[in-house]
Amino acid sequence: MKAFMKIASWRLCDESTALRGVQLLMFGAAIGIFPVALRGLVRMEPSRVELLQGCLLVSGVGVTFVTAGLVIGLMAEQRRR
Repeated sequence: MKAFMKIASWRLCDESTALRGVQLLMFGAAIGIFPVALRGLVRMEPSRVELLQGCLLVSGVGVTFVTAGLVIGLMAEQRRR
């Protein structure tokens, strides 16, 4: 456990750069989840209701990722001040 804590405490870059990187990953995940989820829905051959529910769910997840990315961007601005 001590070795894990030592490795986890290492810094590869400053905190602002890390926050920006995570922000970009969140935006990328928001974009990337749509084709993956829609492909999975089409392969499942759902009914219309299941397709609607799946589309609404993936839209909610995408919006959550974008919102998290925006909040992380605000955190980066706050840390810079």
